[in-house]
Amino acid sequence: MSVLFQITLGSSLLVLCTFIHVGVMVSLTRRLRMMKQAMEPTTQKKYFAVHSAVVFALMLSHTIHLYIWAFSIWALGALPGYEEPIYFALVTYTTVGYGDTTLGPAFRIFGAMASVNGILAFGMTTAFLVGLFPRVLGLPTEKDDPKP
Repeated sequence: MSVLFQITLGSSLLVLCTFIHVGVMVSLTRRLRMMKQAMEPTTQKKYFAVHSAVVFALMLSHTIHLYIWAFSIWALGALPGYEEPIYFALVTYTTVGYGDTTLGPAFRIFGAMASVNGILAFGMTTAFLVGLFPRVLGLPTEKDDPKP
């Protein structure tokens, strides 16, 4: 597989996965804004349910990314069977990269794109949760702080 094809296909999957993840976050934001009025007064059970649902939705988005990468690796014939592409996608996406399963030279750049996807998606997830939880918990944000 040529370098240009690896970059093009890897970039396309990266864009696809980013759109999926941003779509999940936008949907969660919209739903949480609609639920905010209905949740007053808020109980500990409601907090638990909301936080669990948010984390579950984000985990589902990451899982979809993993299977997109694993399926692509399998469809290209870069790794045999089903377990190896899933395993490779998982350790690469999470940037652990044990090195016990590697892609051949014809697929290295493409495989590295899964790592870029993981870094980006986990960064977006972290930023989303850090920005979300103070609002859900009713903690003051920088926006609420009066400037002297």
